[in-house]
Amino acid sequence: MRPAAQRRTPESLRAEHSVVYRDPFAYCSHPSMLRLASGEWLIAFMESMRRAEVLHSPADPRFYNVLTRSADQGRIWSAPVVIPGYDWYGVECPSLTQLARGDLLHFQWRWRWSPLHPGARAGRPRGLYERDTYPWARDNDGAYVHRSRDGGQTWELGSRIETAPFDGAYTIRAGVELPDGTVLVAVTDIPHWRRVYLLRSRDRGVRWEVGALAAAHPDRQFTEPCLVRVGSRLLLLIREETTGFLHQSESDDGGDTWTAPRPTPMWGSPPHVLALGDGRLLCVYGHRRPPYGIRGRISEDGGRTWDARGELILRDDLPNRNLGYPSSVLVEPGRVFTAYYGEDAHGVTCIQGCAFSV
Repeated sequence: MRPAAQRRTPESLRAEHSVVYRDPFAYCSHPSMLRLASGEWLIAFMESMRRAEVLHSPADPRFYNVLTRSADQGRIWSAPVVIPGYDWYGVECPSLTQLARGDLLHFQWRWRWSPLHPGARAGRPRGLYERDTYPWARDNDGAYVHRSRDGGQTWELGSRIETAPFDGAYTIRAGVELPDGTVLVAVTDIPHWRRVYLLRSRDRGVRWEVGALAAAHPDRQFTEPCLVRVGSRLLLLIREETTGFLHQSESDDGGDTWTAPRPTPMWGSPPHVLALGDGRLLCVYGHRRPPYGIRGRISEDGGRTWDARGELILRDDLPNRNLGYPSSVLVEPGRVFTAYYGEDAHGVTCIQGCAFSV
C-alpha cells in the first residue's frame, strides 16, 4: 500500500555546499561518515577508475574502500588512503562503526573476481557476469570486519564471518553497541537483495554470529538497512525496491524480535538516521527522480512518525540519478553535515557535502 500523501510542500534548507573529494579520472561514491570522540571527522568511500559508462560499485574489480579525514569540521580533507589494504579490491561499500572504547570496525563484503572466460569455465552463474564489454566475472567471497585502534590510521585485518543459513552479508551503515558491549549490525542477504537480518558480536566485534531475521516479505525487496538505538528501543529503516518508499521496523528486546516492516512517507534510498541530540531524529536519503538530489525528514517521537516538518530538501539540482547514499554527523546541536555522492557540472562523480541547520 502506498503511504499517505505528503501534506506539506517540501522545504528547501539553506545549506552550505562543498566538495569533499574529486578526481577527474576517478569514480567516487558511497560515503560512510563518522565523528570520532576526538572531534575528527572520517569519511570512507568507494573509489575506482572513471570509465566511459557508469559502473556503479561494485561492478568494477578496481573499486577500493578509501578513507579521508578532517580536523576542521570539513573545511580541509586529507588525501584518501586505501583501507584496510591494497589486497582488498573489488569490494562492496564501506561501513564504519565506532565503539564506546574508541576502536573502529570496518565491515566489507568482498567479491572474488576472475577474467570472464576462466570464470565461465569455472561454472560461475551467468547472472553474476558484468556487461559483456568488460572482461571479468565475479562470485561471492564473504563478509569481513577489520579493526583499528588508532582512529583509522592503521588496520588489523579481520577474518571471514560465517553467515549461514544466509548466503551473504552486506551493509553500508554503522553497527549499534548495546550497554553490555554487544554489537549489532543490520545486513542484507546478498546476492538476493530481499531480506535483512542481524549479525551479533558479544565481545565487541571479535567473534560474530547470525542473529534475528528482521525484514522479509515475498512481495518486497528489503535491502541497505540503517540501525539506530533510541533509548531502550532499536529502530531499523530499510530501503524497499518494489515501492520506492523506506520501510521501518522496531525491536524492544535488543534485536531478538522485530515488528513487521511498515512503509514510511519517505520515498528514496538508502536511509541514514542521525540523533540530533535534542530528542529528534533526522533521516536523510537520495532522491533519484526529478528534481534529483538529497532529501530528509525529522521525527520528534523517536522514529514512530516522520512528518514533524514535512520533507526537507538538502539539494534538488543534481544532474541525474547517479547520486545519493548520504551519511551525516552532528556538528553541534541543531547543525548537521551530510556527505553524499553525485556528479558535478563536468560529469565527474565525486564525494560532496552540505552543512545545514535543523
